[in-house]
Amino acid sequence: MKFDAHGFEISKSVLAKASRAYDDLSAGRVSDMTGWLNAADGDVIARCADLGAKFAEDSELIVVVGIGGSYLGAKAVTELLPNNGKLRFAGNTLSGAYYEKLLRELDGKDFSVIAVSKSGSTVEPGIGFRVMEQAIIGRYGRSNARERVAVVTSPEHTLLGDICDANGYTRLILPDNIGGRYSIFSAAGLLPIASSGIDAVAFVQGAESAAANRGAIISYAAARQTLYRSGKKIEVLSVWEPNARWLGEWYKQLFGESEGKDGKGLFPVSLELPADLHSMGQYMQDAERLMFETMLCFSGTAGITVPKREEKVDNLDAFSGVRLDEVTRSVKDAVIAAHVEGRVPVIELTPGELTTQSAGALMRFMMTSCAVSGLTMGVNPFDQPGVEVYKSKVRLLFEGKDRCED
Repeated sequence: MKFDAHGFEISKSVLAKASRAYDDLSAGRVSDMTGWLNAADGDVIARCADLGAKFAEDSELIVVVGIGGSYLGAKAVTELLPNNGKLRFAGNTLSGAYYEKLLRELDGKDFSVIAVSKSGSTVEPGIGFRVMEQAIIGRYGRSNARERVAVVTSPEHTLLGDICDANGYTRLILPDNIGGRYSIFSAAGLLPIASSGIDAVAFVQGAESAAANRGAIISYAAARQTLYRSGKKIEVLSVWEPNARWLGEWYKQLFGESEGKDGKGLFPVSLELPADLHSMGQYMQDAERLMFETMLCFSGTAGITVPKREEKVDNLDAFSGVRLDEVTRSVKDAVIAAHVEGRVPVIELTPGELTTQSAGALMRFMMTSCAVSGLTMGVNPFDQPGVEVYKSKVRLLFEGKDRCED
């Protein structure tokens, strides 16, 4: 990972604090929720690869039921990388129209279901799993359906685990020391990824190589916290690849849920460039100076060149014969210069060529830097008390409804 800072300098004291946070994190001195730092278990990878291959072979479509970290990582990876196109997602919405459309798509097709929930008690994926379970049992019968359903949940007693065991579904474990937003390299992420035809082994190997990025990990965390201390309140992640739009969604949950607590935290948003230069570009250039920008641009994209035109009518002759990735780099550099001139500091991250391994390395980089950034800011990056508040209100609402009906 190549790291560059434009329009600002990292505070030396913040950099030193981030370096200490990284060392404490790596040594296991900050939390018991750091199981994601360890290499994924070889048996888990193999089991996910085998079951994923079976689901892919037996199914025209595979529905992943989950919300938050239970689906965003897999969604981001399968949007980012070439795959078999079989994955669909449920459990992240309460829209009846969405489920009607999904059920119509499943009609007449062979399908399987992967349910991911650490507790099994969250309303949205709980309802989503009910809908998908009813559909798959209605299609195949209860006995045959069990061969097409896999559940990823906590090793402890959970509602989803009980349903799984009672019906004979395949059960995989999401370890207790790994939170949902840090779970992409566990069965929660690897089973959907393998089911999509992406090489889960290569993805994990990429993650393991991310340790070599220690300097960039610390620099990114320190840069964010330097800018936060200077008064910036918003981080805009600008991705220069349409397929990375869902990576932006994953980033928002990772950083927002890890840092947004105790009255602190940067507000994470994401843009897709150059498309959003023609929607949010005006705001970035001229609005209130509340934000800084983190630009993420892969190198070595497909070698398509700009065609030549005999008639000189569109003032684009300078681009004739130039590869699109070269045009992208030139436009990116111009945007950085413009935004810095407009007093928007820019962090530039360059992961290299987009491959399965570099995608794994990038996501591990972001997870580690997020944890270091949170620790540097003085919050626990592994809990989410604010999310639990809304969940408890929803449970009370429906418990009250049940009592009234009784």
